Parts: sequence; C-alpha cells; structure tokens
Amino acid sequence: MKRALAFLSLLVIFAGLMVALSPKYGIKFGFGGEDWLKYRYTDDYYIKHGVEEVGGNNIVTDIVFDYRGYDTLGEATVLFTAIAGAIALLRPWRREGNE
Repeated sequence: MKRALAFLSLLVIFAGLMVALSPKYGIKFGFGGEDWLKYRYTDDYYIKHGVEEVGGNNIVTDIVFDYRGYDTLGEATVLFTAIAGAIALLRPWRREGNE
C-alpha cells in the first residue's frame, strides 16, 4: 500500500511539473516564443559590454565574479555554512569518560 501511494504521489508531482512547464498552460516565461526575447536584454548587454567594462577575456567569469559578485559571495557563504553544519552534526560526539 505504501509503495502504491508513493508511486501515485510521484505520478501526481510529475504530471504537475509537466503542466507547469508546458508552453500552452503553464509558465509562459521559458524557451521560445515572442515574450522570451524581451526578457533576454541582459544577455545582449553582457555580451556587448562585458569586455569593455570588466576587461576579462572570458565572459562567464566576468559575469560570475564582477556583475554578480555579491550573489556569488552569498552563495559561497550559504554553502560554507551548510558544510560546517553537516560536519558539526555528523562528527562523533565526545564523552567525558573517553578523553
């Protein structure tokens, strides 16, 4: 019974994702369509002005480290905090008698 319920739950989640991602009924912001081009203005800006403003040769690293530097710093902070928390939770506990 639990296996059937788990399978049914996954099926409902998958169907919901398929409806949400379908271009006719779901999220309209996605690949293709006329509306997609008007939201891609930042791509053209980064490609045209990235070399002059930043001076780097690789546009990907220019975007990650210069245009989105604070975002990258925040992601690194969250990742470090998650790893430190996981290490703190998974390390073996010391008992006072074993020292």
